[in-house]
Amino acid sequence: MKIKNVLLSCEYSISLEFFPPKEEKAFEEFTKGFTFYQRLNPNFVSVTYGAGGSTREKTFSLVKFIKEKYDIPVMPHLTSLTHSPEEIENLLQAYAEIGVENILALRGDIPKDVGDFDISKAYFKNALGFVRFIKERFGSTFSIGVSAYPEGYPEYRDVEKEVEYLKRKFDEGGDFAITQMFFDNSYFYKFVNICRKKGITNEVIPGIMPITNFKQIFSFATSVGARIPDDLTNKFNSVLSSPEDMEKLGIEVAVSQIMDLFDNGFKKIHLFTLNRRSVIEDIVRVVRARVMLQS
Repeated sequence: MKIKNVLLSCEYSISLEFFPPKEEKAFEEFTKGFTFYQRLNPNFVSVTYGAGGSTREKTFSLVKFIKEKYDIPVMPHLTSLTHSPEEIENLLQAYAEIGVENILALRGDIPKDVGDFDISKAYFKNALGFVRFIKERFGSTFSIGVSAYPEGYPEYRDVEKEVEYLKRKFDEGGDFAITQMFFDNSYFYKFVNICRKKGITNEVIPGIMPITNFKQIFSFATSVGARIPDDLTNKFNSVLSSPEDMEKLGIEVAVSQIMDLFDNGFKKIHLFTLNRRSVIEDIVRVVRARVMLQS
């Protein structure tokens, strides 16, 4: 099922993002245990794509596994920067042949392990051209998701510019957006408000990253320009010596952030799981229980 139709058909939506384990044993263990995630009843799931296509085969294998074994709409991430148009077309054709109907179209990061990489020579210099390519070559085969940065793209940190660029991606054929992580909902509300003023009506889904390892998430957030408020930083610094307390706090903070989004009318969220089963189970269980109480 196309995700654009999933989003239209439900009032509340909780979707999950996974990464494909690189090691074969870990990959097998993940697939064997995937029924766990099915029981959480996500509205759809997405599978990440390593920098420069480093997990290309594993991403495809995991997407194929989910598509064949589970009745869950699945969306592979696909980054285009380091690929030729022929490689991208072959990948998209392979997904189409196994019945995949959704793609998250991303430019991707400049590869760190290629010191002389010249972005000016790349065929896909940005996600805009990638979205256009998918629509031109595959028409309506795929529902296309795109990225959005509520605090501005890290390279230019300009929210107005980011909204204008997002609008162009929608105009070229993007159906919905999933945001980069953010930890202060006011940035998201401001971003969506600007989107609506610019005439964007497409769904912009907030991406939520639970903070269960503060140093790791702080590093992630810094690299993508997502600010962690001082009060949260202080709270997590106070539990750095206790992984259990940090995980508990991370779950509480994520639930609070999600419920605030729901209370303000944003009832579709995307959870970056980092393949942390117990953490995601606790968040989904508590959020759904609170939603039921409010219904």
